[in-house]
Amino acid sequence: MHAQSVPEAKLDKDQILIGQQAHLSITVSSAADTRMPTVIWPTIADTITGKIDVVKDGGVDTVTASEQVTQVRTITITAWDSGYWAVPPFKLVIDGDTAETPALLLSVNTVPVDTTQAIKDIKEIYEVPYRWQDWLRDNWPWLAGTAAVAAAIIGVIIWLRRRKPKTRVEPVLPVKPLHVRVLEALDEVERRKLWQQGQVKEHHSAVTDILRGYIEERYQVPALESTTDDLLGILRTSSMTTSQREQLANLLRMADMVKFAKWTPLPAENEHVLAGAIKLVHQTADTPADAPKS
Repeated sequence: MHAQSVPEAKLDKDQILIGQQAHLSITVSSAADTRMPTVIWPTIADTITGKIDVVKDGGVDTVTASEQVTQVRTITITAWDSGYWAVPPFKLVIDGDTAETPALLLSVNTVPVDTTQAIKDIKEIYEVPYRWQDWLRDNWPWLAGTAAVAAAIIGVIIWLRRRKPKTRVEPVLPVKPLHVRVLEALDEVERRKLWQQGQVKEHHSAVTDILRGYIEERYQVPALESTTDDLLGILRTSSMTTSQREQLANLLRMADMVKFAKWTPLPAENEHVLAGAIKLVHQTADTPADAPKS
């Protein structure tokens, strides 16, 4: 691991009031004239410790300044108990080597109360008279909707009475299993030969979009709208094994590097993302024993 790839962690402020938010930044920097390191970021759940809650994980962004490229992951945190709370080190895997960020300290203070002032009662609630105009204003969408539905029903009844009865049997088409549809879509990506034509980003986007759609339908999770780290956190409670989650993490993070960090992978890595997606679908397919495998 290069010296310039040592991870750092810092808080935008080390003192907050109870309930206020602070931003925790985890960064990995490298020289602009070298290959950007491959980083496997830690999985962060809803809490960092028992005292520090995670409000939002902003995901990984890439910042280029002067002769340095920095990958930044920003996490919004808060706390609801006063005291001094430690932010433990985070473990990252950078180009295959494990490194840790330094530990941090967050001071959480209570809201000051002026005990010299008398306590005031809460003011009485003033009720405004409710008029029929107010009712009509609050409920006109329902009235309009009811009238529209009634008109539609009457129109359908008239149309059905005028229409000659016909008996038509719609053919029942067999529904392909999920894994078969996904494998066919991945085969189509392979036939398009996107990365061989210089469309590397489009190749990785196509593969991971299909894979995310499969994960969403297979495990009933919001895979298409989640960040990579959020999705991996959700899948920890699914039937997906640790090995399968690690395979998925490597595929999605490689695609994130190509799409957002403008990283240029080797030809073998372009082939690996497609082969890895096909392998993961085979491993996680939930079908009867006699269903087709491909």
